[in-house]
Formats: sequence, structure tokens, C-alpha cells
Amino acid sequence: MCITVSHRFCCLSYSFSILYVLKLKSVHNRTAKNSIFVGNDKNEKNYQKIYKKVPAFRQEKADRLKHREDQAQSVGAWYLWMKIQERHKIPQDAGQSFNLSHSGKYVLCSAGVSGERVGCDIECMRKYHQRLAEKYFCSSEYERIRNADEAERTEMFYRYWVLKESFLKATRKGLVMGLNTSEIQIPKQGDPFFLRQPEEIREAYYLKEYQTDGARIAVCSTNPNFDENILDMTDIYKREMIVELKD
Repeated sequence: MCITVSHRFCCLSYSFSILYVLKLKSVHNRTAKNSIFVGNDKNEKNYQKIYKKVPAFRQEKADRLKHREDQAQSVGAWYLWMKIQERHKIPQDAGQSFNLSHSGKYVLCSAGVSGERVGCDIECMRKYHQRLAEKYFCSSEYERIRNADEAERTEMFYRYWVLKESFLKATRKGLVMGLNTSEIQIPKQGDPFFLRQPEEIREAYYLKEYQTDGARIAVCSTNPNFDENILDMTDIYKREMIVELKD
């Protein structure tokens, strides 16, 4: 999973759902301590301990991935979901009320507690992809990005990207539905909202966005009640992980 228990682990806690963001140690850092996957024997052993805790279907999914970092993220995302279920007593058959995402050094899980549909996405910000924005976003969204100051262009691109991805994941339609089938307004104040949803999606969806170090996060749900509070879970999970990783 590449969890580093000494790294920051924070929770964005909603009245309708809970969203955990787990910061990972880079798997390329071969001197890291207490991480579940880094490139040495001790931490490979820790990875195997977490691997054995997740269900067989998740193990098989990880095994099909080519790169070890991808395998670690896949196992780590599901392990994070298991911990959320345990902590908040969410039933095993939560179905569409939880969603997973990961990017770079982060693993993300959003979970509802009232049966609502939930989707989440996290993306580490890198460079601005003008061709992707022009091809996949609505014309109004692309124009807003294009007309933004150069310093804001990259961030605006990733804000739209995670918002649209979280919506596609919440509906469980995925990219088959297309990023440009919905149109989103990002106001200067307040939460983003839909100007247009696909005709086949009759239910109303709501959006919330967050930012963490070097990454943008978005959550989409059929429940409009989002909490603004951020709870730092570093020490709690550090203690739990240390206990679990002992021989």
C-alpha cells in the first residue's frame, strides 16, 4: 500500500459521509521507515501483511497490475475502506455509498452513511493539459481555463477534472458517459454546481471540492449536506498501524 504511518493522515468528515485522505511515502524512497511498501525486505514484509488483510478479489486485482506502486495503491485503497467501515460501523454491503481514488502519494476513500451515492477523485497537480481540456471539457469550461491567468490555468484544469471525475464515479457511468456531458460552474464564492447534467441522469447531484498538499480533491453525492470540518487523524492511525504491523 505504501502507507507511511509517520506521514499525515487527515479526515474530511461530512454530516452525510466521511472522506479520508492518506498521504503515502513515495515507493522510490528506499530509505523510508515504517511504510507498507518500499523497496527493502522489511517493508515488503509489511506490504504482504496488509495484502493478506484485503479480500481475495482485491488481491487478484492488485496482482493483475504491472507496476508494484500500482499494486500498493490498489491494496492500500481497499485497506483504507476497511478501516473506515470498522471505525464508522458501515455495513459490508454499502454498495454505491463508497468510492476510492488514488494519485501519486495519496489514497482516497469517500463513504456515505445514509445510502446516498458517492463519488470521489484526487489528482496530484502536474502540468496543464490544454489538448485534454479542449477535447473533453465543455466549451464554457475550456474558455474559462484558457482565459485564466497563466498561474491559475493548471489549478483550474485540475479542479474541473476532479469535479467531473467524481460525478462520473458517483453515477457509476464512468467515462462512457463522457466528461463533456455535464457542465459545471465554479463560482468565486461557494461550492461548484451543475449548469447541466446528462439527460439520462434524473437525480440531482451535488459537488464539494478540497485541496491538500499538491493535489485537488472533489466529492460528488446525491446528498447536498457537506461538512467543512477537517479532522487530523495522524496520531490515531499511527498507533493503530504500529500495532497491526508488529510481528
